[in-house]
Amino acid sequence: MRIDDRTAMGLSKREAEVMELIATGHSNGEIARLLFLSEKTVKNHVNRIYAKLGVESRMSAICRWRGEPAPGTPSASGGASGEDGAQPGQAVLKLVGLDGQGRA
Repeated sequence: MRIDDRTAMGLSKREAEVMELIATGHSNGEIARLLFLSEKTVKNHVNRIYAKLGVESRMSAICRWRGEPAPGTPSASGGASGEDGAQPGQAVLKLVGLDGQGRA
């Protein structure tokens, strides 16, 4: 998603920057270093992003940001799994080394 599209989701410019870094697999610590913020500030941004997107996990936020169905939703579990049975978004999380809850 383009950062300019953030207003459709109600995110501020900074929240959109943080969400873009989340979606590309960066940890909170990496985001803090890249944006010259404290890790606590990044955590605050992440919590506000989750609230605005109506999600509870990093994986769900990434799926919502990309316009994909979140795992466990009827459209995601209705046969949209990959060849290995993985749900959409799981390959991305596996690629970046996350477990779906934002933990490595």
